[in-house]
Amino acid sequence: MSIVAPPSERSGSIMKSKSIFRSVPFQILVACGVSFTAPGMWDALGGLGAGGAAEPYAVSAANAIVYGLFAVVCVAAGAINNRIGLPYGLALGAIGYPLYGAGLYTNNVNANTWFMLFGSAFCGISAGFFWAAEAAIIIGYPSPGDRAFYLAIWQTAKAAGPIVGGAINLGLNANRSTAGSVSSATYIVFIVIMCLGLPIALCLSPSHKIWRRDGTKVVTHKAATWGAEFAAVGRLFIGRRVLLLLPAFFISYFYNGFMSTWLTTYFTVRSRAFSSFFTNFAGIFSSFLIAFLLDNQKIYIKTRARIAFLAIVTILCGTWIWATILQKQFYDAAEAPVFDWFTGGFGKSYALVFFWQFGGQAFQQFLYWLVGQYAMNLSDLSHHTGILRGMEALGQTVAWAMQSEGNANHFVSIGLNFGITVLCLFPTWIVLSELEGSREEVVTEETVLDNAKLGRDV
Repeated sequence: MSIVAPPSERSGSIMKSKSIFRSVPFQILVACGVSFTAPGMWDALGGLGAGGAAEPYAVSAANAIVYGLFAVVCVAAGAINNRIGLPYGLALGAIGYPLYGAGLYTNNVNANTWFMLFGSAFCGISAGFFWAAEAAIIIGYPSPGDRAFYLAIWQTAKAAGPIVGGAINLGLNANRSTAGSVSSATYIVFIVIMCLGLPIALCLSPSHKIWRRDGTKVVTHKAATWGAEFAAVGRLFIGRRVLLLLPAFFISYFYNGFMSTWLTTYFTVRSRAFSSFFTNFAGIFSSFLIAFLLDNQKIYIKTRARIAFLAIVTILCGTWIWATILQKQFYDAAEAPVFDWFTGGFGKSYALVFFWQFGGQAFQQFLYWLVGQYAMNLSDLSHHTGILRGMEALGQTVAWAMQSEGNANHFVSIGLNFGITVLCLFPTWIVLSELEGSREEVVTEETVLDNAKLGRDV
């Protein structure tokens, strides 16, 4: 690892003359635009509970397919994106989402399950490329001291998709005070927005053309061959630090499957539409709270990490204890409740959904920030984020598969969420105890210019 002193005023003036379209904020804007149109709209459909369908089981099976393929592809995509370049990886990742939306539409209109499953499979493959690329861009392009802030901006853009989609849902379904599926027009709007992801992705600049305001460059080190690239991922995967973090990766989004079933089972259509709109503000709020803490250079990095992690785990464990109490009440009732918005019992049942999202998004952002501290360059980071997202997807595959059976016992899902969250506490704490600061290889603009004059590569 090479560490180079901060750049001089000469290099700073050179950077200011560069195109804004090669700057970090513009790249984040592009990534956020794709996140809004593709996974943002995907999340908006998920926020309705079971993709807006009347019954959650077929859609849960489709989502299990999405995440199963996602888990396999995403780990490999970290290496593939490193070879083909993040712009192409992001573009490949945007293609599958409209097909997923189309599959849900055909299932809603005429119960065409096969096309929904096909769209889900294609989306799972595509999403593997998307998330490996997106995470590397958001963490790798900014300077280490700005990463949590840009992560919060990204989470906001990702949440803005469901917020806009939720507003559409709410407007189209506000009069539907019974359980059931949403109107088919809802899907048409989402599919159109999803199709915008590909052209936006093509606006991303290659990493070697990016400039940072602090004068440092985005460093990449591609392996000599495809085999060496995949071997590097394999070595990282079985490394001690990643193995210790695997339980946290696995459980971080595990709650999504049960949250969808919870909404579909116990809430009316317009209550689910309200949830798909309002719940995302919880993720935005927690993202900026955690960013303010993690980017605070006045607090020692190890202390920041420990405070953030303990706060997140406490919130999540609290939600699962709360869910156990409510689920016992629902099972003991003569008839399962179905809550309309702002009626008796709605507040205490919907608050669970709000805090699942609050804690879950904070956990996601924390893990991204953590792997960013250990990655030495963009190539290494691409491998890290591919493993992170792949293991998250594996967790969601299990979570959605558990919800695909109509008679599934909800206590099993609650117990697994609570148990694995507690299980990840000790190994993650070991990793946090070894955290000393960013390990990124630092190369400045000035170094690049000086070496270019001497005919050397950096």
